[in-house]
Amino acid sequence: MIRRHLLRLVREQRGVATIEFALLSVLFFFVMTAALDLGMWYQQRLRLDSAVEQGGMIAFNQRTTVDATAAASITTYVGAAAKLASSPTVTITCNGGACINSGRTCACISGTAPTYTTAACNSTCADGSLAGYYMKINAVATSNTMLVPAAMLGGSMTQTRTALVRLQ
Repeated sequence: MIRRHLLRLVREQRGVATIEFALLSVLFFFVMTAALDLGMWYQQRLRLDSAVEQGGMIAFNQRTTVDATAAASITTYVGAAAKLASSPTVTITCNGGACINSGRTCACISGTAPTYTTAACNSTCADGSLAGYYMKINAVATSNTMLVPAAMLGGSMTQTRTALVRLQ
């Protein structure tokens, strides 16, 4: 009797589509939420890029008068312009140190860090570029995922954007 019922259930086809849909919809919705999280991460990255770029343009437009006060206002501006849920950490340095307006010393830059080597203004550097007074704007923001745990998307969701602007 039980064997007969089991054989009948094995051949039964009703409800198979419902079960397949239920199993596949879980995977579909997981992929969609991961895509939404990645899209939000990329949008935050674009906002941070734009804010750093705007800070670089402000620094260049005020290049003859940029000092520590102007650097502080650019820092504030970049943090606000990013329009992120949590404000990014923005640091500004000029030739690797504090920004000054008078008595600027020029430098040649090299490497990705970068490294600053003191040189006469507008002299030719080893790589063929001209020595100058450079401002580095560095912004670091941590993205938060909305639905998917960050560990499932590759771990840390920290974004760093940098601009290097020649002021002199």
